[in-house]
Amino acid sequence: MPETSVPVYNLDEIPVLNPRDGVVQRVFRGSSVCVSFAELHPDMKPSPHSHPWEQIFMIMKGRVKLHVGDQVFDMREGSFVRIPPNVVHYSEPPLPEDGVALNLDIFSPLRPDFFPLTAYQTDDFGTSTPAELSPDATQGR
Repeated sequence: MPETSVPVYNLDEIPVLNPRDGVVQRVFRGSSVCVSFAELHPDMKPSPHSHPWEQIFMIMKGRVKLHVGDQVFDMREGSFVRIPPNVVHYSEPPLPEDGVALNLDIFSPLRPDFFPLTAYQTDDFGTSTPAELSPDATQGR
């Protein structure tokens, strides 16, 4: 079996995205999953949305209120919630006294709209090219 070269990445080296004011995001992908690391700042504006992907939302630092459908969760460090596909959800900004919150999101299956955001990755292994990007697939970030 041929040997595969596996690169290592560091969060500090992943390109920074600013999908909206108050959110600083970095995205990484595998063959069937996307991971998003996001800084949620107190000046962030809530952005209710839904998408066809399952999402695991975890707070690694700080605290925010997370709305999922009709439920509201007080998310603190170490809290995580599994968000079903096509359910409206959003987080409120952290309170100024709580500072910046660090959020880890895991999306499954692989989000085709995130694929261009991970173009920096050199480890394809022939397994992580998503289906053709469609206009609908690029909505709902």
